Amino acid sequence: MIPRAVLRLLALVDVSTAGRRVLDELLYLSDPETGTASISQNEMARELGASKPTVNRGFKELRECGLAWSLEDGLYQLHPLLTGGAVSSPVMKVPEIQAAEPGRFTEQRRARFAAQMANLAATG
Repeated sequence: MIPRAVLRLLALVDVSTAGRRVLDELLYLSDPETGTASISQNEMARELGASKPTVNRGFKELRECGLAWSLEDGLYQLHPLLTGGAVSSPVMKVPEIQAAEPGRFTEQRRARFAAQMANLAATG
């Protein structure tokens, strides 16, 4: 289970719906010991019913904001905050998660962000 503080951080990370779907699938597939998920981009596209370019864009967004990155072809490391501290290598450099500035969101993303924050406040 992902802690509430991490869920709040995820609300601040500006990823598209495709990026969030890729992240959700990686979380589902992640190994609890290493925080890694093994799936090819073609398999991810089939699993999500999405095009390969859409999946590639999702992976790119996750890498750019520091939530997940590729270790090798088809093997992805999730940020330790998402995995309860699990990493595949104790000497691995872990990127800082890049939270977006809500003022720079598109209008649609701003509305989604406000709804996410309201939901977190209501359940907290």
